[in-house]
Amino acid sequence: MSAISREDLRTILLFGIHISKVDDNFDVWEKQILKRFADAINLSEEERGDIADQEVSLRHGLDSLSSAEARNLLIKTLCAVSYADGNTHPSELDFIEKVITRAGATVMVLPREEWGLYEKEIFDDLQQYT
Repeated sequence: MSAISREDLRTILLFGIHISKVDDNFDVWEKQILKRFADAINLSEEERGDIADQEVSLRHGLDSLSSAEARNLLIKTLCAVSYADGNTHPSELDFIEKVITRAGATVMVLPREEWGLYEKEIFDDLQQYT
């Protein structure tokens, strides 16, 4: 059994969409990384529509993740998406800090100027779960 389930991946994408909009600027670079994520997990058009219409609940979303690996992938994904446009907004940082605190994740978060490295890591990680 995989340490990260398909439902975990959908939840992580939902959180990624949320963080990309939290600063009221859904940037083209953020859209690109989220599309790559949806493509990597083979999300159907119907599933994409369902996720786009969902609201994120920090508590419910984090509680639904099935493993520490899923929580770590979530945090890396949030960092990568927030960094994708080259400008990490304070509201994005605040959200990431809330997720880290709530998730109790074991990922050692890189310094912010290195968050671009997470993009490659998350897509490398996704290969083993899709």
